[in-house]
Amino acid sequence: MSAVLVGTAFVALAIGVLRLHPFLALVAGAVLAGSLSGGGGSAPERALAALDRSANDFGEVAAAIGIAIALAAVIGDCLRRSGAADRIAQALLSAFGERRAAAALAAAAWTLSIPVFFDTVFFLLIPLARALARRAPGRYPQFVAALCAGAIATHSLVPPTPGPLGMADTLGVGPGAAAGFGMLLGVLPVAAVVLLAPALTRGVTASLPETAPGGAGVPPDDGGPPDGGGPPSPPGLAASLLPVALPVLLLAGASASSGGDSPAAAWLAAFGHRNAALFLGAVAAALVLRRATGLSAKRLAASFGGAIAAAGPIILITAAGGAFGRALAGSGITETLRSAAGAGNGVTLLLLAAAIASALKLAQGSGTVAILSGSAIVASLLPDPAALPFHPAYLFAAVGFGSMIGSWMNDSGFWVVGRMSGLDEAGTFRVWSASAAAVGLLGLLQTLLLATLLPLA
Repeated sequence: MSAVLVGTAFVALAIGVLRLHPFLALVAGAVLAGSLSGGGGSAPERALAALDRSANDFGEVAAAIGIAIALAAVIGDCLRRSGAADRIAQALLSAFGERRAAAALAAAAWTLSIPVFFDTVFFLLIPLARALARRAPGRYPQFVAALCAGAIATHSLVPPTPGPLGMADTLGVGPGAAAGFGMLLGVLPVAAVVLLAPALTRGVTASLPETAPGGAGVPPDDGGPPDGGGPPSPPGLAASLLPVALPVLLLAGASASSGGDSPAAAWLAAFGHRNAALFLGAVAAALVLRRATGLSAKRLAASFGGAIAAAGPIILITAAGGAFGRALAGSGITETLRSAAGAGNGVTLLLLAAAIASALKLAQGSGTVAILSGSAIVASLLPDPAALPFHPAYLFAAVGFGSMIGSWMNDSGFWVVGRMSGLDEAGTFRVWSASAAAVGLLGLLQTLLLATLLPLA
C-alpha cells in the first residue's frame, strides 16, 4: 500500500508542482512504485527488477497503441487542415438551428473528439461558440459547457483516442465493442448536461476574445510544414465524415464478425484491426485534404510530419502511464481492492473502478493517465474476467466516466478551456470542471442501471 501512496504522490508532485514532463514523471513513478513493492531481495535488487519490469511494461503498452495513436493524429490533422472539421460543425449547427446552438456544439465536439484530441477539438470549435455568443451574449458560458461535455465524452470513452484504446486492450474489450458502447453510453449524459448548462453556468461571466484569424476551424499555428496549394476549398459533408466514420464502422464490423469462420469474416477481422482501420481512415482523410487544397502527392506526403511528430509525446506519455498503472497494480493495493470488490457485487466493482480512476485523475490531472493506470489496476482485480456478472464494456465505461470526475488546476484541459474561452479560474471550475463531473456522474449512474437491468453477460 505504501508503494501506491508514494508512487502516486510522487507523480502528482512531479507534474503538478515541479512541472516535470509527464513522461519522465510517470516512468520515474513506475520505477519508484516497483522498487517499493513487496518481494525478496535487497533494495538494489528490487530497484533493478523494477527498472526491467517498467521497461517491459512500457514496451507492451506502446506496441498495443503506438501505431494507432500516430494514425489518429494524422486523421485529426487532415480534418483540420482540409476544413472538414469546420464543415461538420457547420452542418450540425444548420441541422439543430441557432435556438439549439448548445446542442449543436455538443454534437460537433462529440463527433470530432473521436479521432481528434481534446485540445484540438476545443481550438477548432471555440471560435464558432464565440461567433454564436455575439448573437446571444448571455449564453456563451452555456455554449462552452456544452462543447466541453461533448468533447470529453468521446475523448474518454471511444477509441482510437489513446486512453480508451489502451483501456480496451487492458480490459479485454474489443475496440469495436468499446467504440460502440462508448458512443452510445455518452449520448444521454451529454444531452443531460446540455439541458443542465443554464443552471451550471448561472452567474458565470466571461470575456469574448477576438476570433482567431481565419475564423472557426482554425486553431493556433502548430509549427507544421507549410501546406501550399492555396486556401482550402471546404469538402462536402459526406467526404468530411468519411475519415471519422470509416474506422468506427470497420472496428464495429470486426467485432460483429468475431468468431465467424467464413472468408468474409476473416476479411472483416483483417480490415477491422485497429491499425488497419485507422490506416484506411488516414488514407481517406489524406484524399479529402488533397482534394480540398490541391496539394501534389509529394507535398501531401511531406505534410504529415507535423502530425506524426506531435503524436510522439502522446505515445510516450500513454505508454508511460500504462507502465505506471501496472507498477501500482503489482503492489499490495491489488489484494486490498480485490477483497473490497469480492465483498460486494458487480455494482461494487463498477463503483470501485470509477473511484480508482477519479482518484488518479484528481491526484495527477491527466485523464489519459487516470484511464490507463486505473484500468490496469482494475484488470488486476479480475483473475477471471469471464466471471463478471455483466459485459466487460460496462467496466470499461465505469473507468472512463470516473476519469472525468476531479478536473482542477493540475489538468491541462482546465487551462486550455479557461484561457481559450476567456473564463477566470472560478468560472472555469463552474463551466469545465462541473460539466465534466456531471457527464461522469450521470454516465456512471447510467452504467450502473444498465449493468443491472441489461447485463449482456
